[in-house]
Amino acid sequence: MGTFSPGSFSVWLACVVGGIASAAAVGQHLDAEPVFLEPVGAVRDDETPPTCRLVTDAAQTSTYRAWLDNDAARRALALYASACRIAQRGAAEAAPPKYYVLLVPEGNHAAIGFRLKADGGTEDHLAQPFIKLDPSERSFGITLLHETGHMVVATLGGKCMDRKPVSSIPHSTATLSDRVTAFDEGFAIHLETLAVHLSQDPTIRARYRHERCDFGPAEKKRSEYFRSALDLMTYSQDWARYYEVRENSYAFAPAYRGGDYLRVQLEKSRDFATLRDANQLLQSEGFYASFFFGCVVRGPETPDAETIRGRHEQMLAVLAEMFRRHPPNSESPYLLDFVTTYLGLYPHEAGEIVDVLLDLSHGVFVDEGAAELWRKLYLGALHLDLKQLPIDEIQAARARWHEAVCHDPQVLYARLGPQIPCTVPARKVRLVLLGREQPVRFDLNTVPEGILRLIPDITEAEIDGWQAERRRAPFADVADFRQRVPLSEQVLGQLEF
Repeated sequence: MGTFSPGSFSVWLACVVGGIASAAAVGQHLDAEPVFLEPVGAVRDDETPPTCRLVTDAAQTSTYRAWLDNDAARRALALYASACRIAQRGAAEAAPPKYYVLLVPEGNHAAIGFRLKADGGTEDHLAQPFIKLDPSERSFGITLLHETGHMVVATLGGKCMDRKPVSSIPHSTATLSDRVTAFDEGFAIHLETLAVHLSQDPTIRARYRHERCDFGPAEKKRSEYFRSALDLMTYSQDWARYYEVRENSYAFAPAYRGGDYLRVQLEKSRDFATLRDANQLLQSEGFYASFFFGCVVRGPETPDAETIRGRHEQMLAVLAEMFRRHPPNSESPYLLDFVTTYLGLYPHEAGEIVDVLLDLSHGVFVDEGAAELWRKLYLGALHLDLKQLPIDEIQAARARWHEAVCHDPQVLYARLGPQIPCTVPARKVRLVLLGREQPVRFDLNTVPEGILRLIPDITEAEIDGWQAERRRAPFADVADFRQRVPLSEQVLGQLEF
């Protein structure tokens, strides 16, 4: 893999573990050089690539640089600098890499490729990751850190990851989206989770942690009355990105099973007796975030700065090698590709990484009986039937899973099926604030039962049969689905493949 400098991560993790890193603590040094851009003319969402120019106003540039004087932004730039060095695969260390920021109102996402207009003409930077960011101080913190996660993935080889449309809504932490979105967003989210878990920055903690309880009149709907609804209003669900990711909640099925697309997809409440299966986990950005977070913080105590630095460096190296071995495509099971690549690069840590995956997934990637075994444990605990808990059976199963994966990591892929998009034109999903209305769309191999109830004329027996066949084996294609799931002609007429 070549060599790279760990200096950037040393600064980054000193900021995280040591708490607030003021400008006095780290000086004015930035590991990547921010370059601020502004659009030429009106900004259009469909303009690819956008045409930009440098921000030349010295006062504006000074203000933007000052806004980078925060814990999250320094972490972001250090992370990006390390990714750039790893991507160079041992090339001689050059000047700090340029970190391009296109300032546009309400900007909050990463992209690839832009054109830079200057007096001498226009330069093409069509392969360059950059970030679209709202020109406000608030955006130069956690938002910048999250979007830097996407820039890191792109820099390390994930520039051409095509999404397969199997969801009616944009991604969110609790949703099942598609494999590429889940991977990309999950990696970015885990940076937020890690920052909140370790940082003492009061701004970050106030945004993500429930550390104050306001009762009675409160500004900005901060009263405890609003708490359960307030996180939904952010859409990205900031609190879920800390608490639910940290607790691995998204390994479990949604608690709501009625015919309401948004409740099934967006609510963070879980049925903790029911595991998501292997294919569902590969579409869950929340589960990906839990996995990456677990890889970093694994162990009985919070790792020190040096340990976390080394683990994150290894993760970036694994991402680069993974993309080299597995060119991106919409069907890639990136979670499993990451694990198998990790085992090849760092065999001395094979057991630890395998245990992170197996424990967080509860064995569903390797054992068809894993879900029932977990259910037996959970319900036994619920009833305080402590003498009947299958502890010995579970410990034996965990040992078998561990040995099987370490012996042949390909067993992780045995229970996977393809993503098979399906649309129900008669049913619509509306997100008012985003001005979107889409037909119900899902994947035949992962659709939760609550979403199945949205299909007109479908019966409970047909829903049960659909799920039972999928548990037996994933559908290979539409023809296989039609043959194995006996739906009425009325129901089949509601589906478009």
